[in-house]
Amino acid sequence: MPRWLLSLLLSPTLLHAYPAPPVPASSEETPLTLSAAVERALGRYPAVTAARLRVAEAAEATGEVAASHGPIVKLNASALGYDDPMITSPIHSFHPTEIPPFNDTLAQGSLNVTYTLFDSGARRERTRQAEAQAAAAGAALSATEQAIAARVAAAYAGALARSEIFAAQQARAEALTLELDRARQLFAVGKAAEVETLRADAALAAAEAERTRAASALDSAERDLARLLSAAPEATRAGRLAPWKTPAPRAETRGELQALAVAAGPAVEQARQQILAAEAARGLARSAYFPKLDLVGALQEFREAESSYVTDWNAGVQLVVPLWDGGQTGRRVARAAAQRDTATALLAQSELDAHEAVDRALSTLADAGARASALGRAADRLAEVARVQRLLLEVGSGTQVDYLAALAELAATRASATESRTAVLLSHVELARLAGELSPDWFRRTLEIAP
Repeated sequence: MPRWLLSLLLSPTLLHAYPAPPVPASSEETPLTLSAAVERALGRYPAVTAARLRVAEAAEATGEVAASHGPIVKLNASALGYDDPMITSPIHSFHPTEIPPFNDTLAQGSLNVTYTLFDSGARRERTRQAEAQAAAAGAALSATEQAIAARVAAAYAGALARSEIFAAQQARAEALTLELDRARQLFAVGKAAEVETLRADAALAAAEAERTRAASALDSAERDLARLLSAAPEATRAGRLAPWKTPAPRAETRGELQALAVAAGPAVEQARQQILAAEAARGLARSAYFPKLDLVGALQEFREAESSYVTDWNAGVQLVVPLWDGGQTGRRVARAAAQRDTATALLAQSELDAHEAVDRALSTLADAGARASALGRAADRLAEVARVQRLLLEVGSGTQVDYLAALAELAATRASATESRTAVLLSHVELARLAGELSPDWFRRTLEIAP
């Protein structure tokens, strides 16, 4: 019996072995886990940094509003030259000896204090607006973090999936290489037609093309993950990624998941805070219709070039009653009301989007789960079919066409099964994102295999 035939009969696992997982990192290298990848992306990705800075900006705006509740102290100073001599300080008496001198150069300084006693609720509304805007910025940060975490999970799972698909194409190409060698040897001794050699060669060329495409897709997925982590592509090769486990089914019903997405989803919360900010803006605009009462005081210093300093002071209350501003306040109130109505509509839309996203994720989960299970069984059966077809071919009872078709169908089925398992994972990630649950700890608890 030829040595190559004996090798095939003793090593049938080459034909039906499931595509190997990515080559694990060596003992000297720590595999990159999904939670570690997410944590790294959240610490480095520019969009997350920008969202955090917007939160800091909103916090400073809130502090600015709080600081405006206290008194305002200003120091003013001036030195003026006049064409004609001017009185150097206020006149408090018309007694000739108490009238201040005149000079064409005057120096003045004043320390002014203002404190608002009553502003018809303007300060309260400014505080409400700033706090709502800060809360909206926090919700926007959470939404950004959730989105980036989901993108990292998709890139991570995609790299592992592309690695499995590449392994399947590699196994197919190796099996076809052996078949081409067999056909050539039989043709050389006159026991097979040349068409079998040509058919095997064509199948191998097609398999090599698929393997090249799978390798390119794998490299692209690894580089996508590297960009999200701000890392070198070598650090995110599939062989360095820790495998993930299939998450347990969620206990919530569809309605409960939709209610959770509306109650805890960061996108919905951001829209909710925008309504509060718009309502506060409307209240602030309306406060301009009503009076304002300030406590004012000043300490003043007057001096002309040739006299000593003269100190004066004043204190009292100042009432401002708006009477007419050409309709500006009315326009501001109307604009604020329109902003509130817009925010209300956006909240309704965000709630609708949350319901739709939950429905879509659950549908994908059900479909992908069923496909993954069915395709997994199909891949196992097709592996056995390919092995049997190979043996039948060797003993002269089978045909090369059936064997090559079995190999092609096996590779395609394995690829589809891998993609379906990945879709199951990403559906769970999407449901967690909608509920505002995504975090490195969630990935650690839900998807990582315990050491």
